[in-house]
Amino acid sequence: MLALTLAAQIAILSALGLASPVEKRIPGATIVPMRARSPMYIRSGAEKIFNKDAALAEKVRVVQKYAQSIKGPAAAALVKRSEVTENFDINTLRKRASSGIESLTDDYDGIDELYYGTINIGTPAQPNTVDFDTGSSDLWVATSTCKGCFGDAYNTAKSSTYKGSTTPFSISYEDGSEASGTVATDTVTVAGLTVTGQGLGAVTKESGSFEDGPTDGLLGLGFTANAETGKTPWFINLANSGTLASKIFSVYQARNGASGSEICFGCTDSAKYTGAITYYPLDPSATSGTQYYWNTPAAGFTYNSGTSSGAFSAVIDTGTTLIYIPTAYAKTLYSKIPGAKSAASTVGAGFYSFPCSSASTLAPIQLKIGSAYYAVNMADFNLGPVSSGSSSCVAGIIGEDIGGSGADQLAIIGDEWIKSWYSVFDYGNLRVGFAQALH
Repeated sequence: MLALTLAAQIAILSALGLASPVEKRIPGATIVPMRARSPMYIRSGAEKIFNKDAALAEKVRVVQKYAQSIKGPAAAALVKRSEVTENFDINTLRKRASSGIESLTDDYDGIDELYYGTINIGTPAQPNTVDFDTGSSDLWVATSTCKGCFGDAYNTAKSSTYKGSTTPFSISYEDGSEASGTVATDTVTVAGLTVTGQGLGAVTKESGSFEDGPTDGLLGLGFTANAETGKTPWFINLANSGTLASKIFSVYQARNGASGSEICFGCTDSAKYTGAITYYPLDPSATSGTQYYWNTPAAGFTYNSGTSSGAFSAVIDTGTTLIYIPTAYAKTLYSKIPGAKSAASTVGAGFYSFPCSSASTLAPIQLKIGSAYYAVNMADFNLGPVSSGSSSCVAGIIGEDIGGSGADQLAIIGDEWIKSWYSVFDYGNLRVGFAQALH
């Protein structure tokens, strides 16, 4: 199992008071509310300045999250795509079932970094807030006996369905942050959808930046091979139970504090996107033939529809804020953006800046998958001035080498891109799909 696949961005977040969401669900399909919180900016009066420490902290966690990815044969740069009219749209299903659908809360502070929501653990159910992370595969949550933990902890003694073990569970980072405990099982319910005997990490100790997070833990939505606990992930257990309308979940992320962020289990939500959903097959070749992540072959990023930066396998990761591509490809991309230059000396290795004055006039920066181009919203790409009064702004695509060489390298495509593209994760057909998100 991968030792460092559970990284979450909660370690760089500050505390946040949470409102209690009201779940929306119908039989076999349900929508879960998610909130967003961000420290990527530092406020200086009305000015929002790039938060160097927060960005560097995420970069460290992303590198360690994918540090042990297994390399295999190069993936094809172009893939077959398909456009499908789905029969599991929540708006169609709603007409055939009597149930409510929940509105969502999106908290915002300059940039949308982390989207999270509420799950229930134990019998009777105990609510816990978690980061829904497609880039990892384990559920872990702080317990009431945890030293240094933040939030409303999970009290294992009050759950009649809790089963502990002596198997250790641990997450640690180079900055000294650590969360540790033991592997356990309990009943886990997300918006009315229940898995009994779900494996999880029961955290009993946190230190470093984990102590400052606004959530109680993380719900990984990746594949079983990537599970540090050795337990089947919650969604895969749910999909295999036969209770879902379809073996999919879909993600919509609101922007700038607007309401409506959601994760829809067993369904899509046509009210959140426009046009057809285009699907692409997953790419296990980038990880020696084993599916660890929700990744698909991509031809790379382009500027102004020009030559691609270079092919890679794109991991669609809701647990990461920014975008990370191979360093050589980042250099190629930024060489085509007017005024862009390395910000290694002012920010850190792999970072680039561009003239703030050109932020509104830059040509499209697009991710090419198959023959289609998927643009990054330039407001999300611009992370703000390097410092107060600076004329240089930090760019949101970072150079970082993860994986092997050529097209089997991994690129981590985070919320910066996902906000613009309604994303469907199809476990039944091993594919991912995208459509233009509505904002």
